[in-house]
Amino acid sequence: MFEAFNISSEHWDGKSSWAAVSLDGLFIIEGSVDGNRILKVNGIVDSKSNVNIGLRKSCRHLICEIVDGEKRIEFTQYRASQVTATHKKLNFMLYVHPTGKKWAIAENHTKVVVMFKNDQTLGRWVLYENNLIDLTSEAGIAERIRVINSKEGKGYNLDGLINYSGVIKQ
Repeated sequence: MFEAFNISSEHWDGKSSWAAVSLDGLFIIEGSVDGNRILKVNGIVDSKSNVNIGLRKSCRHLICEIVDGEKRIEFTQYRASQVTATHKKLNFMLYVHPTGKKWAIAENHTKVVVMFKNDQTLGRWVLYENNLIDLTSEAGIAERIRVINSKEGKGYNLDGLINYSGVIKQ
């Protein structure tokens, strides 16, 4: 799995360039997106110091899959946001599913910030900040409640209130 940043745009569309670092830090690659939103690897980078970090809102996770015997870099099925110092100061309501999946939502922020951990994320915590839901408005608060109710409807149970570093240790 790779954490990738779009160097040229916040949108991953044709002709954008990106750089990605594997979560274990061993592989650093650069690539581009063609007109069909297919990710192409242009080369391997020697060190992190040679990687342009890109735009904060352009963070995506990529995975390497084998399709028809060829290795391909693909988008994960979920969205990710880059973790900031602000996120690390938040408290989260932690929810646990009987299957072991975990989900947490920030208790004290102006945007919906969720973290999740499941098979798709290879057992790693992923943070996603939805900038479109404004929790300073009644509509935003109602949407947050809808999101929580949706998770509870899928079998997630509240496990408690916990800070960011506590969530990461789960």
